[in-house]
Amino acid sequence: MPVTLVDVARLAGVSVSTASLALNNKSRISKTTRERVLEAARKLNYYPNAMARGLITQKSGTIGLIVTDVANPYFGSMTHFIEQAVRERGYNLILGVSNDDVELEKRIVQQFISQRVDGILLVPVHKENVDIGHVFELQRLGVPFVFTSSYYPGVNASWVMCDLEKGSYLLTRYLLDTGHRRIMFLSGALGAVSFDLRRRGFRTALREAGLSLDERLIGICGAPSFDGGYERTKQQLNDGLRPDAITAINDVMALGSLKAVLEKGFKVPSDISIAGYDDVIFSSISEVPLTTVRQPIREIGERSVEILTDMIAGRQDEVTHVLLEPELIIRQSTRREE
Repeated sequence: MPVTLVDVARLAGVSVSTASLALNNKSRISKTTRERVLEAARKLNYYPNAMARGLITQKSGTIGLIVTDVANPYFGSMTHFIEQAVRERGYNLILGVSNDDVELEKRIVQQFISQRVDGILLVPVHKENVDIGHVFELQRLGVPFVFTSSYYPGVNASWVMCDLEKGSYLLTRYLLDTGHRRIMFLSGALGAVSFDLRRRGFRTALREAGLSLDERLIGICGAPSFDGGYERTKQQLNDGLRPDAITAINDVMALGSLKAVLEKGFKVPSDISIAGYDDVIFSSISEVPLTTVRQPIREIGERSVEILTDMIAGRQDEVTHVLLEPELIIRQSTRREE
């Protein structure tokens, strides 16, 4: 037979009404009585509702996720897969969006702490030299967290991400192998790990091909967005720079670049090849289907949840770094070797 409130009250030696008040955290019940009722409920595995379950287990059953930009399809897909994985493990997910602003990220972390989340999945902001005291505060408080898709340097914490450097290297090598020599690289802010790794792969491929880097072809965009890619490409072309290929740190920026190139009257890919990164859903159905690097978004999300829930359950206390393989996806936006 299922355990009832009557059983809990009997074991705790209190009335049913007192047991109910204790489980619902009513202030007029003494601390000693409440602890006795909670202990009885634990012994009997009695979980009447979410609030009482949290009191008994000291767990909220909630995981917090912080992403930088839900308008980017990459993070939309990631959120979807993370929510599925969280739900399958019996947790609820609450979402915070930092808009790539570390101060907002800090406030969301503080909000999650006040809501007693059991753990946090964090996509770091794409900025350099940011104050990450709130991340160290999580460690001080013992709140489990896992970095997802990137990480903050100098923080000894678990992370799950794609090998971004390798993906950028593979893409640049492909462009070089198909005859491209003046390759423009559209990037986000310097100092952001996920952007720096992509730039490193790009530079390594050029160096191995015996090519020197033309710094004029490195376009730092104000934001890693469609508008950022569009405006930076338009500016570069208006300044008289004529690359034979453009590669961007994500597909959204690459699609913005594609728009700017077509507006200037160039043909893609016969005049200028364009490539992105991430393989979001729009990349295959754009005006010119986009060559890109596919990140294993589902696996990134699922592995992040797996590590975090193991930390919450006490099954894992060692720092874990998971680096997943990228995949080069060739479509019509890049010239092929003749």
